[in-house]
Amino acid sequence: MVLLLAGTLSVCAQEFTIKKVEITNERVILHYDLIDTVKARTYSINLYSSKDSYLTALQKVKGDVGLEVRPGVNKKIIWNSKEELGPVYHGDIELEIRGRVYIPFVKFEGFQDGQVFKRGKKKTLTWTGGTRQNILNFSLYKNEEYVDVIPNVANSGSYEMVIPTSVKPGKEYYFLVSDSKNKDQVMKTNTFTVKRKISLVTKFVVVGMVAGGIIYLIGPPDPENLDGPPGQPESSN
Repeated sequence: MVLLLAGTLSVCAQEFTIKKVEITNERVILHYDLIDTVKARTYSINLYSSKDSYLTALQKVKGDVGLEVRPGVNKKIIWNSKEELGPVYHGDIELEIRGRVYIPFVKFEGFQDGQVFKRGKKKTLTWTGGTRQNILNFSLYKNEEYVDVIPNVANSGSYEMVIPTSVKPGKEYYFLVSDSKNKDQVMKTNTFTVKRKISLVTKFVVVGMVAGGIIYLIGPPDPENLDGPPGQPESSN
């Protein structure tokens, strides 16, 4: 596989340099530096290929790629080319790194880091920004792994979000919110925790109460109706 590289960043007062490329049978590792005079600024970095004429960002990537990438040296993008292209792919391919200053096209209100979503229970999300023409997709991720998507949400500024019960409880979940027709318009929410609607402890307590109720309803045996010990004669009055 012949690899040609290009890098573009649409911002001033910065320097972007591809330092080294490592190629194996399964992956490509791109090493780069991104120097910016404004250290608080973050970037949206994506990798594209000539396989689809650079239309869609490659998905099997990790490292310093995606949203909110901070500038610095010794950054790297790890692309699992075998998984993305398939084991039988042969031919030349060109890659392009695209970057721009990360500016969320919508901003959520009160979406603090670490808040809790309970599965199957409505939680109101509110936000500002975008236009009425935006139709939003809420893609759910845990760490960097895709989990589920809540599609076709109108950009009305609020939505009653319900996390499906099929989602496993845990921390480090987040949404990638994107416009369904323009994938360049995308933002990442703060992370949150997914919990069960009813905790396991509560379930165990309820089960225990039900079991206790059954025992109570059955009731203890009447002492007067108890048989005596084996071999003990009945008393005569």
